[in-house]
Amino acid sequence: MKGIREIFGKEMARIFRDKKMVFSVFVLPVVIMLVIFSVVGMMAERKQKDIEAHKSRIYTLHAPTDFQQQMEASGFLAEYTQIESEKEFEAAKKKIKEGEIDLIVRFSDGFEEQTKAYKEGEPLPWVNTYENPSEEYSAKTSSFVKTMLESYRQTLLVERVEDLRQLTVFEVNTDNSQMYIQDKAKATGKMAGTMLPYFVTVFLFAGAMGIGTDMIAGEKERGTMYSLLVTPIQRSSIVLGKVFSLMTISGISAIVYVTALAVAANTIFKDKLSGANFHLDIQAGQIAMLGVLLLFMSFLYSTIIALISVFAKTVKEAGTYIMPAYMLVLIIGLISMFSTGKPQESLWFVPFYNNAMAIQGIMSQEITLFQYGITVAETLALGVILTGVIVKAFESEKVMSK
Repeated sequence: MKGIREIFGKEMARIFRDKKMVFSVFVLPVVIMLVIFSVVGMMAERKQKDIEAHKSRIYTLHAPTDFQQQMEASGFLAEYTQIESEKEFEAAKKKIKEGEIDLIVRFSDGFEEQTKAYKEGEPLPWVNTYENPSEEYSAKTSSFVKTMLESYRQTLLVERVEDLRQLTVFEVNTDNSQMYIQDKAKATGKMAGTMLPYFVTVFLFAGAMGIGTDMIAGEKERGTMYSLLVTPIQRSSIVLGKVFSLMTISGISAIVYVTALAVAANTIFKDKLSGANFHLDIQAGQIAMLGVLLLFMSFLYSTIIALISVFAKTVKEAGTYIMPAYMLVLIIGLISMFSTGKPQESLWFVPFYNNAMAIQGIMSQEITLFQYGITVAETLALGVILTGVIVKAFESEKVMSK
């Protein structure tokens, strides 16, 4: 134990005495994260305002006069152009594709007369709208026009049937105050849990990767590892001291990043993320479960980084080896963001993926003790196994002399 404490203290002192390293590990990532989210939020807000301020360009073919007047009287910011021929219609479709106009509304020829003189069994008059779904302006304009068409349909029905209730039969969702039954805190936690596995993976690896490669591969590159190996300290103690110090740094950095993200979500980005309903309310039990899981995840990721660094001669080489592992774990975190429904029980035995699912389950308050226990136990077991492999590698002169 004494040797472990000596190595642990040495590594922690080396890191925290280096102001540049403290800044790069704990402060700079938070600043970068907040700047990125601020810029993304500002750009999204600016984009939304630009869409709202855009004057839509709408072409109509065979449009009834009363519908044209109804649209113009709606107050919707738009410029209306009436086209008269098939040639103009084909030219308008090209303009839609090129983004020059936003929408074409085509009525069947003789639409107004057909609706007024309609008899049972005759072909129904029709309306087609043409939009470009890849253009936000076009999608916004289409949504408005479809609403106006439904309103126009109701107007024509009133002319044909005095009491629309005879055709309605029943109404749906009339009591808006009771339509949504949910636990807002749980819903918010579920939303946060969707994003958190990805960010936690980034934070844990980012917090440990640079320091971890320097702790082992860096010392081998500088030649200080050899002098350390000939000291009376057991090599297993050297390994554990380095792994525990790396785990501590990784865990602290993850807690700092997640805390900063949670504070930012409830303050700076609250309205941008989910309006006034967004409030991340985490209970003490959730914090404890998340803390233990993060601790063991830090341990596992630290052992992965340390193991890879053992077989590298330089920091640069170690970084090259670590990157595929980093990408693999990152992809697993991304996959969990798009999962739906409750995961199959067998998936809780899949390493790394069960960590992402556990974070989601903790945040949404939907994880069972069995699922949590399996995840924590497996994560710890893998970390212990990898630590044993690292100890074996340290005891190999062939590996350490590289």
